[in-house]
Amino acid sequence: MIKGDVTIGWAHVDITPQRKTLVQGQFYTRISDKIVSPLTATAMAMEVSAADGTTDQAVIVSCDLPQEAFKNNLLSSIANRCPGLDPAKITICCTHTHNAPCQMSGWYDEPADDPDFMPPVEYRLWMAAQVANAVEEAWTKRAPGSIARGFGYAVVARCRRATYADGSAQMYGETDRPDFNGFESCDDHSVNFLFTHNQTGDLTGIILNIGAVSQCTESGEFFSADFWHPVREHVKTKYGPTVHLLPQCAPSGDVSPHLLADKKEEADLRTRMGLDSVGIIGRRIAAALDEALATASTPESEIAFAHRVENMVLPRLRVTREEYELEKRIPHMSDEERNQQHYAFRSLWPFGDVCELVSRYENQDTIPNHEAECHIIRIGDVVFATSPFELFIDYAIRIRCRSRALQTFLVQLGDGSIEGFYLPTRRALAGGHYSAQIKSCWVGPEGGDILVENTVAAINDLFPDANYPKTR
Repeated sequence: MIKGDVTIGWAHVDITPQRKTLVQGQFYTRISDKIVSPLTATAMAMEVSAADGTTDQAVIVSCDLPQEAFKNNLLSSIANRCPGLDPAKITICCTHTHNAPCQMSGWYDEPADDPDFMPPVEYRLWMAAQVANAVEEAWTKRAPGSIARGFGYAVVARCRRATYADGSAQMYGETDRPDFNGFESCDDHSVNFLFTHNQTGDLTGIILNIGAVSQCTESGEFFSADFWHPVREHVKTKYGPTVHLLPQCAPSGDVSPHLLADKKEEADLRTRMGLDSVGIIGRRIAAALDEALATASTPESEIAFAHRVENMVLPRLRVTREEYELEKRIPHMSDEERNQQHYAFRSLWPFGDVCELVSRYENQDTIPNHEAECHIIRIGDVVFATSPFELFIDYAIRIRCRSRALQTFLVQLGDGSIEGFYLPTRRALAGGHYSAQIKSCWVGPEGGDILVENTVAAINDLFPDANYPKTR
C-alpha cells in the first residue's frame, strides 16, 4: 500500500451496435430491431504516486452488457497504447441489462445469409475495440484531482425468490398462493458513491454502486441500458455533460427490480406519477445521488491506495450421478416425459459449459475447482472488491459487516463473468429452482464461504489500523 497524490482520467464510448444482432438474457432467440436507449461503456483511470516515486493504479470499466466475455480481446486491442499501464490493473464489470448484445456464438439461433445481421463474435470484437478506446482516453487524460465518498439508500431491487410451505423456492414465484411462506432473503437498499473532482474542485465523475441488475424491461427485441439511462440523463442535465457516470452492480443474485410484493400499490403509484418502472427507479437513484453529493465527504487529493488482483480457487458444485443420467436421457425423452421433469431437465441448455452436465460430471474429478479473478482496491477510506458471480446478498452482507473499510463497494459480474454465473446460499440451494440449481451455478455454498473469507482477509489486510466509528 502507498500514500500519495492521485491523478484521475475519465472517458466513455457508445457500444450500441449499428446493425441488428442477438439480444442476450432469455432462453429464446431475440434479434434486435431498435434502440430504446444507448449502451455505454465508461472508464475511470486512477494512479497514485508516493513521495519515493512508487506508484499504483487502477482502471475501472463499466459496460451496459449482460456479462463480460471480451477482456482478452480488449487487452489485445489496448496493447502498447497506454504507456505505464499494467494491464493486470484493468477491471471490468457489467450492469447486466438483458437488452444488450450476446457476445458468444452457439447460445441462440442465428439467421443465415442476412447481410444486416452482426454475429456475436463480430460484435464482441468491435465492442472490445470501442472499450479499448475509452481505456486509452481515460489513461491519457489523467490529471491531478481528488476523491470524496457518499452514501445513501434507494429502493430499487427486492427479493425475487419466493418460498413455499413444502420448503421449495422459485425465482419470480407466485405470492398469492395459499402455501406462500415469504421471501428467501433480505433486500439491500444501500448505495455507495465515489465522487471525483479536478484541481479546481469541479465534479468530473461518479461511481455509483447499487445492488440491482438493470432489468426493468428484459424481454424486448431492442437495446436498452434500462434504468441507467434516465440516471445518466439526470447527471447530464443537473451536473453537466462532461460529468461521467460509472454504474456498478453490487451483489444481487437473488433480487431484482421486478416486484413480488406491493405490486398493486406500486402500479397505482406509477400511474399517478406518470412513470414506468425504468422512470421511477431512475428517479429514486437520482434522488439518492443528489443527497449523497450534497452530503459527501471533504475531497482528498492525497490518499492511501492499493490494488491487488486475487485469483481465487473455489470448489465447483458437483453434478450428481442422478443428474448426469437424467441429462443424458433428455434427447431421448418423449414430450410427455419431459413435461414431468423438473424444468431444468426438460431441455438441453445452450449457455456454455456450466449447462453441459454430462461433460461436467465426467471431468469433475480432474477439474474440481473454479478460478475467479477478483480485484481488491483501496481508494482512501473505501475499498472495491469484485467477483465474476451473480452473488447472493447474504455473502455481500457477511463481507460488508466484517470489512474494516469505512465504505465497502462490492461489485458482481466482474472480470470473466461469462464463466461466473450464480453463486447461491445453502438456503437457496435447498429451495432449488433457477439461480440455485446445478445448471445455473459453477460454484455453490462451500465456494461462497471461501470467497467471503478470502475477500474479507484481503480487504482487512489493506486496513490494518482502521477503527471507524459505528452506529449501534
